[in-house]
Amino acid sequence: MVENLPKEIVKDFQYVCRLHEQAICNHEKCREFSESLSELLVKLEDIKCYRTADRLMSILLNCKPKEASHCDKANLVGEMVKDVAKEIQKELKK
Repeated sequence: MVENLPKEIVKDFQYVCRLHEQAICNHEKCREFSESLSELLVKLEDIKCYRTADRLMSILLNCKPKEASHCDKANLVGEMVKDVAKEIQKELKK
């Protein structure tokens, strides 16, 4: 369950989701995904959305951008991102 998030945060998360889709075979996008997710985590903590911030922290712990190598945890991180996205969509429908 995620908190009721501001629309700006939801848009930022949607951007991060798109980045992860592009990052699987692109190191630059992978690094951008990691940095953008970190920035979003800070925003969530600033507005005291700690449950969602914890979920993003779990994603970041599994995200380790590597140069010239396929990401070992791309599928795991992708599934974690999708899970959070589904929860955010549920909250938006309420």
